[in-house]
Amino acid sequence: MASLVNITGVVQGVGFRPHIYRRAISMGYSGWVANNPAGVQLYLELDRAAAQVAIAELLTNLPAVARVEGYSVHEVPSQHIEGFSIASSEQVGEIATEISRDLAICGDCLAEMRDPRNRRYGYPYITCTNCGPRYSVITALPYDRENTTMAPWAMCDACLAEYRDPMDRRFHAEPIACWDCGPNYVLYELDPTGDFAPTELSGSSAISAVAKLFNDGGIVAIKGIGGYHLAADASNEISVDALRQAKFRKDKPFAVMAQNLDRVQELCEVSATAKESLLSSGAPIVIMPSRLELPGVAPDSDQLGVMLAYTPLHHLLFDAGAPKFLVMTSANRSSEPISYLDSDALERLAGIASAILVGERPIARRLDDSVCFASGRAPLLRRSKGLSPGFVADIGHAGPIVACGADLKSTVAVAFSHKVLVSQYLGDLQYHEVQLSHRRTVADLIAMYKIDRSSVLLCTDAHPQYFSGVLAQSYAEEFGAREPVRIQHHRAHIASVLAEHSMWHQDVVGVALDGTGYGDDASIWGGEFFAGSLSGGFERVTSIGARRLLGGEAAARRPIQALAGYLQDESVWRLMAKDVFGIDPSAYRALSSLRVASSDAIATTSAGRLFDSVAAICGFGTTMTYEGQAAMWLESIARSAVSAPSDFTQGYRGSYRMGLDDMGRLDYGEMLAQAIEERLGGVDVSAISMRFHVGFGEAVATLAARIAQERQSEAVVLSGGVFQNRVFTQVVIAALGRLGHRVKMNESVSCNDEGISLGQVAIAAAQFSKLETSAAREAS
Repeated sequence: MASLVNITGVVQGVGFRPHIYRRAISMGYSGWVANNPAGVQLYLELDRAAAQVAIAELLTNLPAVARVEGYSVHEVPSQHIEGFSIASSEQVGEIATEISRDLAICGDCLAEMRDPRNRRYGYPYITCTNCGPRYSVITALPYDRENTTMAPWAMCDACLAEYRDPMDRRFHAEPIACWDCGPNYVLYELDPTGDFAPTELSGSSAISAVAKLFNDGGIVAIKGIGGYHLAADASNEISVDALRQAKFRKDKPFAVMAQNLDRVQELCEVSATAKESLLSSGAPIVIMPSRLELPGVAPDSDQLGVMLAYTPLHHLLFDAGAPKFLVMTSANRSSEPISYLDSDALERLAGIASAILVGERPIARRLDDSVCFASGRAPLLRRSKGLSPGFVADIGHAGPIVACGADLKSTVAVAFSHKVLVSQYLGDLQYHEVQLSHRRTVADLIAMYKIDRSSVLLCTDAHPQYFSGVLAQSYAEEFGAREPVRIQHHRAHIASVLAEHSMWHQDVVGVALDGTGYGDDASIWGGEFFAGSLSGGFERVTSIGARRLLGGEAAARRPIQALAGYLQDESVWRLMAKDVFGIDPSAYRALSSLRVASSDAIATTSAGRLFDSVAAICGFGTTMTYEGQAAMWLESIARSAVSAPSDFTQGYRGSYRMGLDDMGRLDYGEMLAQAIEERLGGVDVSAISMRFHVGFGEAVATLAARIAQERQSEAVVLSGGVFQNRVFTQVVIAALGRLGHRVKMNESVSCNDEGISLGQVAIAAAQFSKLETSAAREAS
């Protein structure tokens, strides 16, 4: 007898088969290894017991980015094979392998690229099985050369020999190429008509010219793995300001790229966790405390988002003399999706950049840079290039389910074969290009995994006017599928955490805090406390106190307008006319009139607007130019009030106390009044901010713990965009810990609206599992 082993995980396009081949040859095993739709299949001329021992040996010291999720062993008749080989890919059966993600350049390729004796010296598309593009170039599964955007380039004899040699690290590295057979980079510059036109510069000469443009203060668009970046010298304040004006990006921080860790340590305080993230194959932007000021790069923030150079081109630019710190931001105007098609970039970026470095290899799909925090719980802010797509949860319901997510920070989740895959960050669905990306992503994933469209269960947000709901309805009509299931926004936040942690039946208390979500009562929720489980459903137990949302969505952009709706006491509101708050008298009168005229304004329990209200008290008097700006500023000034996290996680002097109102909701009215009185009394705004963060955080924890005790639930689940606030989150976790409760948060997806699609899948799967169980009982 022999053994057939089915291996699942990240095992395609990462050097997994060559690894198995080399180890099997060295150990004298006979058999073969091949890709198949579910992952990798391994045949060994060994019985089951011997095969188990062999597998343990074969799966040691795997390639850095390979990940085995599991394997099964079946005894089969012997094929009487002598020796070991790599067999052709099997393409029959249900596809369930994880799509390989884009990887930062590895040390071996970097060394070759800098070696004048190497035939790939200076080649901007150098890659191997351990690094380079994957998802951004894949057009179909399985991951073979003809199913990538490299298909138009036939390999030269030298590349083909490496590709076919199982002992070479470029064995079946699908995107490999060299100067003789692969794509190149060409420099375009503005012509007298204001359009981009190609120059005679390509390759190394084009890269050197771009490095010089940076040093001369220029803004250049360069093509990366998942789209174009706009880049400029981060230490040149004039260049940074020009980039802000060209992008219509008034205040939002820019990300910075540095070539190596030493450079990053000049800029920021780099913790051990931050170092690990920076050096990881996904190469995300990492948010860290800044130690060196780069004027205009991150206004009003004590944090900086930094990433390491992760493509050959990036390193070549630095090697050619580019400034040691480059602003590296998505190539678009503010809030629009990143440009990734050459034609689009050449058209849209002419009014922003003076030159554009066009790479000839096409990008299959748009991918922004991923963003994470340096440390702490709920680490992800944006999950995209290098981190997605990927399986993030096991699921009891076999599927298929397609979840259309939320409108802001949109993602798509697809459940099939008892697993859930979440897409990359797509963007804001108010933009037509993002809607097209949403459609493309749904079509991509359904096609790649050969999902029967007519059997798909679609789900979406409960908001009746969300674009995601419109898209879900259109997919149902196109697929011939049933009507989409509508799922409440904040329940989806809680469900996303439970799905990640496989907590399908455990009763929990869930706290969902964010800016906006459509509630069961058609009001705007955002400060919610739930109790229940995925299998049994979530009951809304209570919330923070409801207030008026004056002027609707305008209150989400103007903190002082949010405060005008959140202050109920007229005498307290009159205090805001004092000079110390800096409100223009005409604006104050207009808001006072709005308070009177909007007695029937829509109600909201938004925690996000509460943070905005406190920011207005502390002096944030302008209209926000990006989402979360006021809350980020408020958090930043709070951090300046303490010297260490323990100063607030163990309590903070004079922190505000909050009780419950007559309806059992968290009452913050007195807290707002106290903050206003203290501001009038000359208390520093950093202290006011910290007192709010600690007071509100401890109040949330106390209320959650009380509900947990009443419901006999040990675990408390936290999700929603407010938990991206590191100060507030640390307070809540520390307080819950002191009260004896375990805390669960998002880890594989972001706690902001990116995680909504995962939560939608989890709730839909739980609902239909219950229906199927009931139907089975009735049938029996």
